[in-house]
Amino acid sequence: MKYKKGFERLGLPEDFKFGIEIEAYNVKTKGKDGLYTGDSAEYIKSKNWHMATKSEEALVGKGGAELVSPILRDMEQDWKDVYAICEQIKKFPGDKGGEVVADSKCGLHVHFDAECLVKDPNRMKNFLQLYAESEELLYKMCNDKDDPIRKGAINKDVKGVLQAISSVWRNGMAAPTGKKILRQIQDGTLKVSYKKWGKLRMFVSKYKLDERRYAGLNLTNIGNSKKNTIEFRMANGTLDMQVIKQNVFLYSSLINTAIKMTENPKQYQDSISKFYQTEIAEEEKVNQFLSLIIEEPEDRKIYVDRWKSVKNAQVFQENDRKGFAQNRFKREQFKQIADRTPVDRVHLVYTKIKEMMIKTNDKGEVSYE
Repeated sequence: MKYKKGFERLGLPEDFKFGIEIEAYNVKTKGKDGLYTGDSAEYIKSKNWHMATKSEEALVGKGGAELVSPILRDMEQDWKDVYAICEQIKKFPGDKGGEVVADSKCGLHVHFDAECLVKDPNRMKNFLQLYAESEELLYKMCNDKDDPIRKGAINKDVKGVLQAISSVWRNGMAAPTGKKILRQIQDGTLKVSYKKWGKLRMFVSKYKLDERRYAGLNLTNIGNSKKNTIEFRMANGTLDMQVIKQNVFLYSSLINTAIKMTENPKQYQDSISKFYQTEIAEEEKVNQFLSLIIEEPEDRKIYVDRWKSVKNAQVFQENDRKGFAQNRFKREQFKQIADRTPVDRVHLVYTKIKEMMIKTNDKGEVSYE
């Protein structure tokens, strides 16, 4: 696999199938000259894409639009269609400004056929462990340079009745779940396949990894005979086909690595061991992660540059209260605090603490509390 610009194939495995949901804001959808009407509607249908329902539009907000792809493969024509659909959306600005935008209300959702993972529970388990370990890094790599993840992906961003109702049981629209996944792995309660349940899947939904749709990694459709998928939901909305293609490459590389390490564990033993180290700085964790899943150094640079541009963004500063797996690497902000603190002040504080702990009794004897 190698990232290639334009419409060239990425070299994804033949059995990798995916789908894309593109959200945008300030779009005129109805009326004589709307995205969803007339010649535009016919054009969209000719590409086998479909237009969102009213409930799906509501998640973007009034004035929003969403187009959903058919099943896609890593083929030149499919990449051309993704580009064409992005350009088609841009042609229909609404009354909120001069152009269509993919703003903080919008997300980019990428679905993958889960069959390549669920047919071997060890593949799925390895994938989930890799995901949980790298989740925070993925949230910092899933958008274009200088585009930190939207606040509403991680935190509650309540706007409107639908969001108010859903916020009762969720955090953001793409909340982290790495902490939960690792806990289930450690406790031995991880469920990795649901195919056998068939029509009973609703009854046993509480036994699923996560029964909620609003997670950065949506697993609720695993085992669904009509839509057996996993969905990456964390990325910001975009109308840039190259950014979308880079995300498909990133997610595919993660899935493909989980499959390959299951089939050839000895080959990946050293690199996996390095990646799971936690007594390392975040930058080293990034390099270990990308070296594990992506072969070419120039391809890794795409995601290193993305990470560097947003790693200290405010949205990530309070992740101890979020669902990211904790203590996966040493955090740079603590090092920065230490570097800014004068040594003599540290000694003074230490002396004060020591004095508070020491008491002298009536005989002049020293004791420590």
